[in-house]
Amino acid sequence: MKKLFTLIALLAATAGTTLSAQCIKVYPKGTPAVITYPIASLGDMTFSTENGESFVTLGGVATAVSGIDSIVVDREAQALSHTVDVAFNDKTGAYLTVSGDVFNNLTTIQVKGNHVNIVQNPGMVDEVSYVLSGTTTNGSFYTTGEYKAAVKLNGVNITNPDSAAIYIDNGKRIDVILAEGTENSLVDGATGLQKACFFVNGHAEFKGAGVLNLTGNARHAYASDEYTWFKASTGTINVLASANDGLHIEQYFQMDGGTLNIPNVKGDCIDVSRTKDVTDEFNGQVFINAGTLKYAVTAEDVKGIKSESDMTINGGSFEATVSGNGGKGISVGGNLVIDQAEGATTSIKMDVSGSTYTDPTDATLTSKCRGIKVKGNYTLKGGTIHMNVTGKKAKGISCDGQYVYLGGTTNVLPE
Repeated sequence: MKKLFTLIALLAATAGTTLSAQCIKVYPKGTPAVITYPIASLGDMTFSTENGESFVTLGGVATAVSGIDSIVVDREAQALSHTVDVAFNDKTGAYLTVSGDVFNNLTTIQVKGNHVNIVQNPGMVDEVSYVLSGTTTNGSFYTTGEYKAAVKLNGVNITNPDSAAIYIDNGKRIDVILAEGTENSLVDGATGLQKACFFVNGHAEFKGAGVLNLTGNARHAYASDEYTWFKASTGTINVLASANDGLHIEQYFQMDGGTLNIPNVKGDCIDVSRTKDVTDEFNGQVFINAGTLKYAVTAEDVKGIKSESDMTINGGSFEATVSGNGGKGISVGGNLVIDQAEGATTSIKMDVSGSTYTDPTDATLTSKCRGIKVKGNYTLKGGTIHMNVTGKKAKGISCDGQYVYLGGTTNVLPE
């Protein structure tokens, strides 16, 4: 009970000061973390004993005193709200700062060195923001839950030599925020079984004017099991390398801004496929409305931007090189519409130098290099397309369905 009387004394000593600028910090035993509560809105703090165990109630939740290392009052700090702050550090291990309104809804907080595992209560109804910072050469961040959340990359560098750097197991909306002015780096291990270096089981919405560098050594650099959306405020995403696809996305991909650079991957630069649920909206589609895409198709028989279903381009700047035999700069499994929306600019520039790919196991199976390949219908309504085609038997544009011209400009050289 000594800690409790110490806390009472500390609270008494703060009388007459500005409560809004104070918080109570609770340091649990055995976990590198601190839980923060704002004094001004904390309400009554009570003490009780049950079956010989002493409890302190903070924020309406009773905590065993035996599980508390210390409780202090900070007269300067502001308590967090709906936030888990994770600071990675190779020397000391990861350290967590958890707001009290979130702590009571987390069923698991596990920290082993710089590997952090957080499990949300299934009944949680408040959105949590996970803020990641610091550097580790042997760490990871894993969270699972059933309610929407945000992950803010605030100058974080995570290398996990064994598995994914970040794994978010949540079927809801996940905001991925690139903090303005920060550069963030994620690298996974080459021998792991992970689907991607950065994996989201849910639908991810990117925003924030920071920079994210991705290296996928095992499979994909980034993957999501539902849609991925780059909002207009998105900064720069660099896929530095990938053993397979740069971005591997199910359901649909939408880009409303930002810069995406994919110079060196062994699979498709962006691969968008249908989910198993045929009722999912825009299943297998790609929408590019703004932003800058710079990518290189260097491996054999792969694609730059691939949609299993339709693709709609209303704006954006595309700069691509297609040098891999059998490669496609843009590959559309359904119909393609290229337009230039009001106030937008649509510019597609490609150098197509690849030749024909022949399957090494069956010489009758070949694939020719194309700048744009459309299996369905192709409608050009606006924008400018310029292609320089030098590859043997390569072509600028190939359409299996109907071609409809309603506007725009296409230049394919040589003619």
